[in-house]
Amino acid sequence: MVPDTPVGKAEARDLPSIGTLHARAFHSTREWHRRVFPRSIAPWWEEKYARDINDPDCYVLKVSCPDSSTSVLGLLCLRKYKADEKGAGQWSSLHPPPQVDKEAYDALLTSMVENRERFMLGRSHLCVDHFGVDAEYQGRGLGKLLLASACEIADREELDMFVQANEFAESFYQRFGFKTEQKLEMPGGLTECFLTRPCR
Repeated sequence: MVPDTPVGKAEARDLPSIGTLHARAFHSTREWHRRVFPRSIAPWWEEKYARDINDPDCYVLKVSCPDSSTSVLGLLCLRKYKADEKGAGQWSSLHPPPQVDKEAYDALLTSMVENRERFMLGRSHLCVDHFGVDAEYQGRGLGKLLLASACEIADREELDMFVQANEFAESFYQRFGFKTEQKLEMPGGLTECFLTRPCR
């Protein structure tokens, strides 16, 4: 069943479902994600999103199952950065649990910080902080709904956008007006793309 509910804002009651979403979205097809972000770290994802939901600089967008409004099938977190703001937002202050592959995680975070600052510093902007759709519901338009909503927010606020995405999602972002600025291979073989989108 495809949800007929619109994109909404995530709430505290969604956190248990949000905690499992990364695994549901990526583990069935991406060995890198299984190794770097194992299923056992669901409480860490809950803690991260508990902070994001209460952060005025974050938009945490969700699509829920129509049979259960707290069963999150897709999620996109959009973070606003000031023109001179460095670092990685909540990622900088929330240290990963020991189950996480630290080398790969640190490389991922460092590349995000370096490229966001390289391409966006000097102007206020929005960053797609995290984005995933339950694998059982992929290909049904949920990701398009979420990213279209994020782009609408950016255009309304007259802010450019930045995203770090894996190579499998590059063309998806390009269909929404994102331009690939840089590509980089991560430890373990995953290629990450760094894309920007001007507001319209």
